[in-house]
Order: sequence, then C-alpha cells, then structure tokens
Amino acid sequence: MSALSIEMLTAQRVAELWPQLEPMFQAACDANPIAKDEFNAGDIFVLTQLDLAAVFAGFDDGELACMIALQFNNTNGHKGVDVIAMAGRSLLKFRTAYWNLILDWLRANAVEFVDAYVPEKLARLYRQKFGFNKSCAYVRMNLKESSHEQIC
Repeated sequence: MSALSIEMLTAQRVAELWPQLEPMFQAACDANPIAKDEFNAGDIFVLTQLDLAAVFAGFDDGELACMIALQFNNTNGHKGVDVIAMAGRSLLKFRTAYWNLILDWLRANAVEFVDAYVPEKLARLYRQKFGFNKSCAYVRMNLKESSHEQIC
C-alpha cells in the first residue's frame, strides 16, 4: 500500500519542484479552453511567487503525484478562490484523503466559495466527486479571433 501525503507549497518549494510541477500546470491549462486563452504554467508560477495563489501537492510514496492551484479573489466583498489548475495522477485518491482538509483550511481563512472554470466534460466530475453544487455555462467570445460575421 502506498503512503499518501499532502503539502501546501511555499513559494520556495514551488520553485524547487518546478521541473515536476510545470508539466502538470501546463497540462491543466491546455485542457481548459478558457484558461488556455488567459494563462499558462509560467503565469501560475508568478502567482505562487507573489503569494497570490496557493498550491497543494499530493505525494505518493514521496513522489509528486498531483497538485491543485488556487487563486484568491474578492468578489463584491466576498472572499473566494478559483481552482486555476488541478492535474496529476491519483487525483481521486487524494480527493478522498485530503479534499476536506483543504476545504477546512479555506474556511479557516474566511474563504466563502470555491469556483472552477472547467470544460463541460469535467463539470460532472467536479460536481459528483469534489462537491461543487452550482454550475452554469461559461461562454466566451475571443475578439482577437472572431470574425465580423453578423449574428442572426
């Protein structure tokens, strides 16, 4: 049986683990059509170095297995976080072991809500496995790429 552990990474630890984290961050960004337009792994690295994002890393037998990156926000006076990246192997094992611990840490830090902008194919997973209870369709028109076609 493998030994699972979790670590909230400091900025220094993110830099130390960057060769392993970068592909995970980039895969998460590339898999999300909205995130792909807005940021990449390097942007997430900068956010962690400025303490504007928190990263929880899951280790399996001492090896980095998965991660979740959360960016803090304030919406109309309500403190929240956005899941900006989640990737790696054995995510559901780590969810079972540590998701409630992460949620408790967020509550202890006065966070009122967690948002995740995910591709439609992942929305069901977030609702069923991670406990998200509200969903809406997030649509975007990229003005840099859209044509001047008339909308009927």
